[in-house]
Amino acid sequence: MLGKYWDKKGKQDETYDYIVIGSGMGGMTAAAMLSKLGKKVLVLEQHYVPGGYTHTFKRKKYLWDVGVHAVGEVTEHSMTGRLLKYLTDDGLKWASLGEVYDEFYFPDDFRIDFPDNPKKFRENLIEAFPDEVDAIDDYLASVREVSGAMKGYYLGRTVSSKLGWLGEKTIGAKAQKMLDLNTQEVVEKLTDNHKLQSVMTAQWGYYGSPPKRSSFAMQALVVKHFVHGGYYPVGGSEEIANHLLKTVVDGGGWTRIRADVEEIIVEKDTAVGVRLKGGEEIRAKSIMSAAGVQSTVTRLLPESHKAKDWAQDISKLNPAPCHVCLYIGFKGDITKAGAGSANKWFYETWEPNYDNWEVTPDGEMPDVPVLYCSFPSLKDPSYDPGPDELHTGEVVTFVPWDVFQDWKDTRWKKRGEDY
Repeated sequence: MLGKYWDKKGKQDETYDYIVIGSGMGGMTAAAMLSKLGKKVLVLEQHYVPGGYTHTFKRKKYLWDVGVHAVGEVTEHSMTGRLLKYLTDDGLKWASLGEVYDEFYFPDDFRIDFPDNPKKFRENLIEAFPDEVDAIDDYLASVREVSGAMKGYYLGRTVSSKLGWLGEKTIGAKAQKMLDLNTQEVVEKLTDNHKLQSVMTAQWGYYGSPPKRSSFAMQALVVKHFVHGGYYPVGGSEEIANHLLKTVVDGGGWTRIRADVEEIIVEKDTAVGVRLKGGEEIRAKSIMSAAGVQSTVTRLLPESHKAKDWAQDISKLNPAPCHVCLYIGFKGDITKAGAGSANKWFYETWEPNYDNWEVTPDGEMPDVPVLYCSFPSLKDPSYDPGPDELHTGEVVTFVPWDVFQDWKDTRWKKRGEDY
């Protein structure tokens, strides 16, 4: 593990070109990229450890990641992989999850694997649905079409704000139409085979919106993202933050933890700094928020800007779905029980559009519609299970937020017996 590149106090009396609020994947990538461009960056993180969903936590001898289960497009064959290599000075290494990165289990003892090879992926689909060759080929062609169109969309978004409309109407126009396509509507036009529809959209859990509510562009980009397999960072997901934030330090910047931003300071319609809880003010030439668009608008903007029409529109967006994750510690050889580096999805239904596991505090516990299982200790080739063969597993599913909202302002281990 690398040395620490963050602390609670920061470098006193330092001046910065940029302040980046939030140290999730977006914030760290932006900060590292700015550092590579010669900018001095201060990253502010409210948590006691940086990294967002890339960080890990430990209980006794067990270590879990909190969000990195499989990542695609990290080899030099993709722009993402080349970019990460550059931003981490080739320090961040990745291990393949193997020839199969996702295993799906459906009712009726139906199983299908998603492999690290696009040709094999097509073959697996056809083997499972031999009468649906045309639908499968049309689906894969649609995925390629969307992926190609999105390149123009991304390029259009790099145009200056004054000319952004022109980029959207020209190089980004085709992709804009794709973004408006509904995933469920697309697959229903391709085939009336309900089971094939469910398999085509089975990875919707990666982005959190079931087919009836998601953009087909998002669905297609997830399929494209994993077309050459899934990978895991060697040394665990915390290595992502270690290497990206090292780049920030190498560029003269720093990362502060427990730095809870209360408000972005705006003067003459320009963001000039931030005010932390406690009153400390830090200024920089430019301010970038990577705390999420809703948090930025509803929590961090001054009151005068929260009332503006564009901010009001953003504040009305639906939040991401709520999920619950069970972290498990094992002792012994878990591969004998069927665990492996591939992720496992267990569907108890062929219905792809369920919303949540409908649990209630006092009600009867129903069956879980889907469980996503991951075994991080088996993904990292550098992991040493020791003589006791200690391993870790994670089980994730979606739940209604309102079941848990009564405890949103309580502290860990102090939530009472009802919780």
